[in-house]
Amino acid sequence: MRRLSFSKRAILFWLSGWAIMLSIGGWLIGDYIWVKYQREVQDLRVKAQAQRERLSALQGQAKDIQVLLVNWKGVQKKIQASLPPKRKASLNGHPAVEELETSLTSLQGELERLIAFIPSGWPVDGHVSSGVGMRRSPWTGKPEFHSGLDIPKRKGTPVYAPGDGVVESVEKNKVNGRMVVLNHGQGITTRYAHLSKTHVKKGDKVRKGQQIANVGNTGKSTSSHLHYEVRVNGVPIDPRRNLIK
Repeated sequence: MRRLSFSKRAILFWLSGWAIMLSIGGWLIGDYIWVKYQREVQDLRVKAQAQRERLSALQGQAKDIQVLLVNWKGVQKKIQASLPPKRKASLNGHPAVEELETSLTSLQGELERLIAFIPSGWPVDGHVSSGVGMRRSPWTGKPEFHSGLDIPKRKGTPVYAPGDGVVESVEKNKVNGRMVVLNHGQGITTRYAHLSKTHVKKGDKVRKGQQIANVGNTGKSTSSHLHYEVRVNGVPIDPRRNLIK
C-alpha cells in the first residue's frame, strides 16, 4: 500500500489550473463557433445578393420583352397595311407574311407565358413586420436568420399566387404550420407558411392572382400573419423591390 498525501494548497493550485485551462478551452471553442457562424451568414448574404440581382435581371428582361412586343405589334401592323394583297405571297407562292404572323404569335405566347411565371405580385396586401435578414428570435432572444417576409393579416385573409406556377408541395409541420410551395420555373420557388387553409394540392397548375390559401396562425407563430418567401435556386432573397402592388 502506498499512501499519497497532498497539501490543501497543492490541491487548490491544481484545481485552479484545470479551471483556467477549461475556461480558455471553452473560450477558444466558442470563438471558433462564432467566427464560423459569421462566415456562414456572410456567405449566405453574398448568395442572396447574387440571387436578388438575378431575379431583378429577369424582371428587367420581362419588361424589355413586353416593350418589344408592343413595338413589334405596331411595326407588324404598319408593314401589313403597306403591303398590297398580291405581295402577301413570296416568290415561291408561299404565304410568307402569314407564316411570319403565325411564328410571331407563337413566340409572343411563349414570351407572355414566361413573363407570367415570374412572381411579381404581392400574395396579400399589407405592411411587412419582419423582412429577410438577421433578427432577434421572438422565442429565444438570440440572433437568427429570417428567410422571408412576415405580413400581419387577419385569419382567413385570402392568399393569392404572385405568378403562374405549379404546386410543388402542400404540407404541415410544427414550425411552418400549413404551408404551400409553388414552383415558377427558372429555379424560382415561393413559400407560404402559417396558413389556416389551403385550396390547392400537389401538382396543380395555378395562375397569377388565383387564390391558393388563407392566412392563419398555425405552426410556430406569435400571431396571425403570412410568412412569404421567394427562393432562387434554394437561396432565400428579399423580393420587395421587384414586387408590384
